[in-house]
Amino acid sequence: MGRVICMINSTPDGFTDGKYATTDEEFYEFVHGLLAATGTVGFGANTFELFQGLWPARLEDPDAPAYQLKMAKALHDKHKAVYSSSLKTTTWNNSTIEPKVDAEQINAYKQKDRKGLLTIGSLGLVASLTDKNLVDDYYFCFQPLIAGSGEVRLFDKLNLDATRPLKYEDSQQLKNGVHIIHYTSLQ
Repeated sequence: MGRVICMINSTPDGFTDGKYATTDEEFYEFVHGLLAATGTVGFGANTFELFQGLWPARLEDPDAPAYQLKMAKALHDKHKAVYSSSLKTTTWNNSTIEPKVDAEQINAYKQKDRKGLLTIGSLGLVASLTDKNLVDDYYFCFQPLIAGSGEVRLFDKLNLDATRPLKYEDSQQLKNGVHIIHYTSLQ
């Protein structure tokens, strides 16, 4: 049975800009574990365009580290859904554009015979999924730095009518200082 999983990189002061993410081989191995449990990676338009510009090029880079090539291949092969009303075309292999977040379509990822949906970043998409109460698992990856400023803050686009209680599942400390906390939704 599939699950809707959101992986969010954040600094302790709540900034989620990609430039603050500490990514190394150990971090990518953690992400591979999440990818193995999902059939589709979901993105908002901004994160999708960033990843589309970055990861396919890694496949052609002879100097890219092996762990980045492994991630580039995994993302190349995995189905990708970009949720955007403005994006009209994509060049990334195995990608589709969804004009909106549809609860029925998202819930289809949770069926017995399906693998789930993983979001990487994409705070607007995470906010929409959270607002519609569709997220099963949150993985908050806290980066070892105080940013002090940035372009995007965690959940700054979210305005819930009620709280969303979470259950702590586990946590993992990476050697690079990233602390990953896993929560499941209680609703």
